[in-house]
Amino acid sequence: MKSLTVGQRVCVNAGIPAFWHCTGGIVDIAEPFVRDIATKASALFELRLYSVRLDDGRSFRFRGRDLEAIEDH
Repeated sequence: MKSLTVGQRVCVNAGIPAFWHCTGGIVDIAEPFVRDIATKASALFELRLYSVRLDDGRSFRFRGRDLEAIEDH
């Protein structure tokens, strides 16, 4: 599982055409409520946890698997 952080720049790879390859920064990460530590990694990966503010001003929530980190050079 990849680790994403608040402030990190990302590219959206979600299957939603309006957001495909849009870029922006993560503004919030919501922690899921889980019964035990064994299910936390799965929950973090699957739930819509990352609030992203896109470069065009829109905001949306994405699953971790829908985002790719952008390397700043």
